[in-house]
Amino acid sequence: MRKLRLNFLVLIFAIQTVNLCAQTVDRPKLWFSLSIEASDPTNPPTHYTADRRVVLVTYTNISDKDTSYLEYGLDRGLDMHVLLDGAPAEETDNMHALREQRHPTKVSKYPNQGGSYRSPTTINAGKSFTVPLPIADYFDMTKPGTYTITVSKETFPDDPARSVTVWSNTIEIVVP
Repeated sequence: MRKLRLNFLVLIFAIQTVNLCAQTVDRPKLWFSLSIEASDPTNPPTHYTADRRVVLVTYTNISDKDTSYLEYGLDRGLDMHVLLDGAPAEETDNMHALREQRHPTKVSKYPNQGGSYRSPTTINAGKSFTVPLPIADYFDMTKPGTYTITVSKETFPDDPARSVTVWSNTIEIVVP
C-alpha cells in the first residue's frame, strides 16, 4: 500500500512537470544587439544640421549567419526612452503621432505621416550598420539639463509570446 501511494505521488509530480514544460514558449536566439552614441554636432550625419540632436543607432549581427533585415522607417521599430534630469522628457507631436501609428485608434488627432520604406539589408555575421535617429524630433530637448537616452527593440513585435526586448546602452547628453 505504501509503495502504491509513493508511485501515485511520483505520477502526480510527473504530470505537473509535463504541464509546465508544455506551456513554455521557445524564444529564438537573439540575432542582433543595439548600441547608441551621440553624433558629433560639429560633424552631423548627412541630411542633418548641427542644431538637431541626433543619436547614432548601431545594429550588430551577433549570430553566426548572414541575416536580412527589413524595416519601415527606423523610428517605427525602436522604443525611445528619454529622461530629463531623471524624469520623463516631454514628447513632441511627432512622438504622439508615432505612438498612434504603432497602436492606431478609431479617430486619429495626427494625420498618417506615411513611412519610409527600406529595402532589405543583408547584415553579414559579426558585422554592423549604423543609422541616425533624430531624437529631438520626438522629445523636446531645448530645456537645459542632462538627458538620459536608451533605445530598445522587440525581436518579434507582432508576436509577443516569442519576442525578446533588446536594449541598447544608455548615453547622456547635457544641454547647457
